[in-house]
Amino acid sequence: MTDVQDCIQQVRDDLEAGIGHYMVAVASTLLDEGLPVAGISAFGAYDDDTQDEFGADVEGSVEFTGAFRRTMFGEGRDAGLLWCGVSGWCFFRVPEGSGQGLIESARWMGGGLTPEPGRVAAFFSEVQLDPDFAGSEDRPFYRAAHREPQALLERLAVFATDDGAAGPSSYEERFAGLRADAYRTRAVSALTAGQQEIVEVAFRRGELRALQAFLEYGEGTAPPGELRELSRRLASDVSLRARRGRAGVDEHCEAFIRANEQC
Repeated sequence: MTDVQDCIQQVRDDLEAGIGHYMVAVASTLLDEGLPVAGISAFGAYDDDTQDEFGADVEGSVEFTGAFRRTMFGEGRDAGLLWCGVSGWCFFRVPEGSGQGLIESARWMGGGLTPEPGRVAAFFSEVQLDPDFAGSEDRPFYRAAHREPQALLERLAVFATDDGAAGPSSYEERFAGLRADAYRTRAVSALTAGQQEIVEVAFRRGELRALQAFLEYGEGTAPPGELRELSRRLASDVSLRARRGRAGVDEHCEAFIRANEQC
C-alpha cells in the first residue's frame, strides 16, 4: 500500500469513528428517553463511488428492535433513522418486498448536517406521532459528496467524547456500555416499582426454556456489572418458580431483592 493509499484509508477509518461516535451520542439520548435502540452503524468510505446513485457518500444509522418497528410502523417494514453525510438525518420506512429504495421513503429532518442529539430525538418523537408527515419529503443538501472529508471530521469531532476514566474507547465499546447501563436502569426501575401485583402468565414448557436461555445469553453478553448479575438472578428465579408455581413467588425473588438493595 502506498503512502497515498495509507492516507486515504486513515481518513476512511477516522470518518467511520467520527460518525460512529455521533451515532452513539444520538443513540444515548434515545435510550435515555426509554426507546428500544438495538444497534448503530457507521460507514466512512468517503471515496466510495457506489453511493453516487443516491447522491451520497458516508452515512450512519440508529436501529430499533423489530418488535418496536412492527408496533409503531406496521408489519413487514424496515424502519429507522439514517444519517447521510450529504443531507443529514432522515426517517425511513420501507415496506418489505416493495422494491422501494430507502431514499424514496425518506422523511428528512432538516436543521443542518450535524444537529445536536436532542434535536434528532425530538424529530423522532414527531415521527412516532405521525410518520407520514414528520419532517419533509424534500431532501436538503449541506455538503457535496466525496468532498472535504477533513472539514466533515472537524464537525464530527465534538461527539467523540470519552465516557470513562480508563482512556478513550471505540464507538462500538461506548455504545455497548451505554446500552447496558440503560437496560440496567430499566430493569432496576421495573423491579423496584411500588405496589406490584402478581401477574399469572401461562407458558408452554418450551417457551419457558427459551426465556431462560435468553436470560442466560444476556448474562453472558452483558458487560461485567449489575446488568449481568440481574440477568443471572432473574434466570434463577424463573427456573425455581417454574417448579413451585405461585407458591414460589416470595421465596425465589433474588433479582427483586438485589435491585432493591441498589436503591
